[in-house]
Amino acid sequence: MSAPSRSRSAVSSAPSEAVTPHVRTVRIEEPVDLLGHIPADVSAAWLRHGQGMVALGRAWEVRTDGPGRFADASAAFRALAARARIDDEVRVRTSGLVALGTFSYADDSPRASTLMVPSALLGVHDGEAFLTVVGIDEDPALPISWRDLFPSSPVGGAAEAQLELEPDHTPDEYQALVQEAVAEIRAGAAEKVVLSERTTVTAPAPLSPALLLTRLARSYPSTWVYHLEDVVGASPEMLAQTEDGRVFSRVLAGSRPVADDGELDEADRRAFRADAKERSEHAFAVDSVVERLADLAAELEVSPEPFVLRLPGLEHLASDISARLKGGATSLDVASRLHPSAAVSGTPREAANEIIARLEPRDRGGYASPVGWMDADGDGQWAIALRMAHLTGERTAVMQAGGGLVAASDPVSEHTEALAKCRPMLRTLRGGT
Repeated sequence: MSAPSRSRSAVSSAPSEAVTPHVRTVRIEEPVDLLGHIPADVSAAWLRHGQGMVALGRAWEVRTDGPGRFADASAAFRALAARARIDDEVRVRTSGLVALGTFSYADDSPRASTLMVPSALLGVHDGEAFLTVVGIDEDPALPISWRDLFPSSPVGGAAEAQLELEPDHTPDEYQALVQEAVAEIRAGAAEKVVLSERTTVTAPAPLSPALLLTRLARSYPSTWVYHLEDVVGASPEMLAQTEDGRVFSRVLAGSRPVADDGELDEADRRAFRADAKERSEHAFAVDSVVERLADLAAELEVSPEPFVLRLPGLEHLASDISARLKGGATSLDVASRLHPSAAVSGTPREAANEIIARLEPRDRGGYASPVGWMDADGDGQWAIALRMAHLTGERTAVMQAGGGLVAASDPVSEHTEALAKCRPMLRTLRGGT
């Protein structure tokens, strides 16, 4: 997990670095159920509360790696945006030139990070529907109807699939790793460490990203549902959102699993909010975001007290942070500065990542890393890739989830939390809603 001594960064784009994108966005004069028009060959998606965007094809992309992966991708897209010819009759958030991206967690990850501009994008923002098409070095052709590109995609009520599950560790093995991390914390090596577990899932039939997206978006509408490259998931945590000179971040740290997708009763919720262990874990995460925003933003406002964010089967301590963004910084610049926050790595970051690298030797890939989008002005949204899976084959996916460990953490409870965080993705892969 720790950064390598060398700095490597490979940048490529298609068809060449000097291309000029021609972007045209047109209004759709009818209501659009975005979740009913996710194509089978969807190349990317970003969905919340029935709004967002679904994409087809790739007009341009940049792949980066190494410590400079965020900066290189941002610079390549900003250069592209400076050359772009944009005809946008809608002019709402996510219309015009938009790039979607997924970045890898570690500086030395063998998985490339990707930022890409789709060939066609169907979007809905505040009830306004639109179609964006992109041509490279030429004007794009508009279809006769937006439905030619994004036809209806009804989701049938198929029977639940029987899945094969293979976790990386037995319960005893994972709990022993938790205990080892807690021992290092108690010895003073770190104050907090976020450890995760992977489970390989094999399905009896090919996995459809379009179907997974539809199920996730309908079952977990308040999360940011995403797909690009090999990642698909439904994140509850916004790392960096920028708009009109403001930056917003939502921090989640401290969790309580709840059986049968229920909710805590009020007495248990009050106890959760007052729990010293959970409050300590949460404070580390909030402090890490506030400290790293200091050079990029001013006039920081932080929730005076953590609030409880209720999701099916799991409740979190949450805090919202907002600030005025200093000039010149893009949403991806902010995401890069915040990644990885103490909510997914630990405190201090370097010490936590060193412990993670020893106890969690498999590369995290796109797990717990920024996923989202950015427009031509640099504004955008970058969530943390949680409640997710890597699609590793036609019928295989690797789920990953974990939790923050502090000195008072209990291995059995932490294992239960990691399993609960896999439940939404597991249910989606199985076919339940």
